[in-house]
Amino acid sequence: MRLKISISLIVFLLNTVAAVPASDDSPVLSEQGLAQINALLNHDVDYDLGFLWLDQVAQANFKFQKSIKPGLYIASLSAKTVGLAATLTSNRRQQYVSMMRLMPDGSFRSVRHTSQKKKGGVVRDKVYTFDYENRKVKYQYFKNNKLITEKNIEIEGDSYPSDVLTTYFNLVAGAFGPLEVGAHYQVPAFSRRGIGTIIIDFLPPEKRPRKDFFSADLLICRVVVDQEVFDTKDGQIFIGYNKELLPARGVVTDIIGMGDVRGVMK
Repeated sequence: MRLKISISLIVFLLNTVAAVPASDDSPVLSEQGLAQINALLNHDVDYDLGFLWLDQVAQANFKFQKSIKPGLYIASLSAKTVGLAATLTSNRRQQYVSMMRLMPDGSFRSVRHTSQKKKGGVVRDKVYTFDYENRKVKYQYFKNNKLITEKNIEIEGDSYPSDVLTTYFNLVAGAFGPLEVGAHYQVPAFSRRGIGTIIIDFLPPEKRPRKDFFSADLLICRVVVDQEVFDTKDGQIFIGYNKELLPARGVVTDIIGMGDVRGVMK
């Protein structure tokens, strides 16, 4: 079953698109840059999720597509528990949606990032709106569609911090460098606490985790993000890329209340 972006988020994103100022500068990409972007378009993959000794207790969808406004793109990652697991987890659902702008060099820059978590009839939304011109990010927290917290956080220095999904697509587009064993990248990121860092390492065979889960033909990447992104204790994510550089398998470690969650591409 393919997961859908909720109606409230669709309306929210459409309003966001209308509010984003038009740009007179159309990205001018190299032939290689265009090929990278076209390869990412319509990225739409389904996953079965499992935790503890259980398999296929949840479903997820990972999607990347053009926005209705030129130069803007939308990535979404959605997951929900199903069957008995849905009852045990109070029908837990999580959804992450990022709007990003394609830059002239072929990289992506965050425009807005929303995380939505539903559990037991309670809906919590966190919204980050990036204003690089004024060097600030607006953070908003909603509970059941009621605004609880709003604040502007200064972007210090001259970096361009991004959200986790924008960082992922910059990575697979080659914006940081090659995806190969030994590669190490540190990417400025943002949370409600301010500027942070996403750490990315491509692991050699001797450091491969969970050899019974990640086969030897997969390229293994370890990513460390802020713990609040996926409600984890250590912020660690392991991704196994196949020959097409698609995330074929992944593990998010120590999700609070669930433990390690495994994902397998269908």
